[in-house]
Amino acid sequence: MTPPRWFLLALCALVPAIAWRLGGPSLWYAHVLGYGAAAALAAWALAQDDQLKAALKPRSGDPSLGLLPALVLFGLVSFFVTRALAPLPELRVYTPDGAWVGRANAHGLQAAAEWLRAHALAAMGRGAAIQGGARVAFVLAIAALEELAWRGGVQQGLSERFGSTRGWLLASGLYAVAQLGTLNPAPALLALPCGLLWGAMYRYRGGLAPSILSHAIFSWALFAHNSSPFLLR
Repeated sequence: MTPPRWFLLALCALVPAIAWRLGGPSLWYAHVLGYGAAAALAAWALAQDDQLKAALKPRSGDPSLGLLPALVLFGLVSFFVTRALAPLPELRVYTPDGAWVGRANAHGLQAAAEWLRAHALAAMGRGAAIQGGARVAFVLAIAALEELAWRGGVQQGLSERFGSTRGWLLASGLYAVAQLGTLNPAPALLALPCGLLWGAMYRYRGGLAPSILSHAIFSWALFAHNSSPFLLR
């Protein structure tokens, strides 16, 4: 990759860690500003290769290609959470001061699910400072900026150096690894299948419209409503 794309990758890797540590409303602003700068770098790199217009140009079939996988992915996540994680409140007990703690006899898969649920709830709560229409606007803006930065910038650069398949897989893995900067495994576990899906869209379609739409719909469904499956219990 060219030096600007290496700088772009470093910036994308730092944004989740910085935003997580800020928390509250600053978490959302940090994502917009950080990914906004990364997206500008990606757009510049694409323009230098005369690929920006093709990457941003919508095509016939993009809405269906973006919508259907997003709904399927959200359905799978919802099914996993409601079947594997939602039944777990009975594994928790109140302490005298009212705090929730895991039962001492939870073990094996139950203990792992309880651990994952706790981290997923922490991740959701971390960004709860902004709600309503403002949150929806942030979610949609961040989805578009992330896709331009990660798929149009990082994945495109890796694909040019290592080939289409390796570039897609490397970018998807790095997309998940970057979320480990939050020190919370839940975003990283979710980012891996998302990165593979949205990266595949960009790889096979040659444009960002389907992945931006899919990312925006999935994020809106998952984070913009209090009815998110992570918050069912």
